[in-house]
Amino acid sequence: MGCDEHVEVHVKGDTPGVPTANVETLRRGYEALNSGDLSVVHELLDPDLEWQEDPASPEAGTHQGRDSFERFLRSWLESFDDFRIEPEEIIEEDDRLIALVHQSGKGRASGVVVEVRIAHVWTVEGGRAVRWKSYPSRERALESRS
Repeated sequence: MGCDEHVEVHVKGDTPGVPTANVETLRRGYEALNSGDLSVVHELLDPDLEWQEDPASPEAGTHQGRDSFERFLRSWLESFDDFRIEPEEIIEEDDRLIALVHQSGKGRASGVVVEVRIAHVWTVEGGRAVRWKSYPSRERALESRS
């Protein structure tokens, strides 16, 4: 499934279900990541991006900077064959995008197939992501709204 197909979009505001520029940009970012084009991803991130991985992750904690996030993404791409992150649902609330994603790949060294559904919460300002946080579940991401 490509990022443009079958993605449920929820937009808070006057036109429910109509993707905004931020949603379209997010889709384009995931498409670029899935094709291995990190130059597009790089342009969509603020240089001072703050990003945070879930405590269960080897990269747990809060990190700073677009370059460190790009290294993080590159490590995933290099560790897996056919690594993909496919958004299945995007919820837009003001400057926040909650992307419920299906992440998959086959470990290069182990051959183990990994498939997981997790959530990414993006904060966007001026067309660029300034904050990103990963959550282990849809419920945890939605709880972060309050």
